[in-house]
Formats: sequence, structure tokens, C-alpha cells
Amino acid sequence: MSHLSSYHVHLKNPIKTNQIMNIYKHSTKDKTNIYFHQHNLIADAGHLPKLLSFFLLMDVDEPVLMIIDGENAAGTYEVILNEFNEAIDNISCRTQYDPAQIYQCASITV
Repeated sequence: MSHLSSYHVHLKNPIKTNQIMNIYKHSTKDKTNIYFHQHNLIADAGHLPKLLSFFLLMDVDEPVLMIIDGENAAGTYEVILNEFNEAIDNISCRTQYDPAQIYQCASITV
């Protein structure tokens, strides 16, 4: 069952390269898509060069929009929380949709 969630993530420290690699590995083996967005930057966690570029160019002082889409969205959220635990200052849920809401709407705000 597919779910769609978005979160505002406030970081207190930059993300380390090994943490980025772990998120990439998780996104390629799980049936979940993870996206990061900030200002004019966007990255699909399943595409390593874009993911690395995103975290190199992002502004740590500004919140990051994280979007999780797929069958195991809750599990993926927990993996990201555990992986970025030391770097996260605050994380808040922005939106959550279950399958009925996703298929019922013509457009969805994340």
C-alpha cells in the first residue's frame, strides 16, 4: 500500500558522506522513493550524484523538505531519523496521504 508524506527537516550539522551513502543504499533496496528539496535544489535519494550534490550545496541554516513516497514510508522515515539523528535539530510532519486520498485527488500538495 503506497503512502506519501512530507516533512520539514531542520539540521544543526551538515550530513556526513557515510550517512548519505546509507540513505542511498536504503532507497535503492526498498520500494520507497525519497526526495529532498530546498530552494532551487532537488534530489532523488536513488540517484547518488544528485544526492551528493544536494547535500554539498544545501544551506544547513534553512529547512529541507523531505518527501517519502512508497509502500514502506513509515519504515523509511524511521531509517532516516536513525541515520541523521545527530544532525537533526527538528523535524515536523508537513503532510501525509494514504492511498485513498492519493487516488481521489487530481493534484496533491506536498
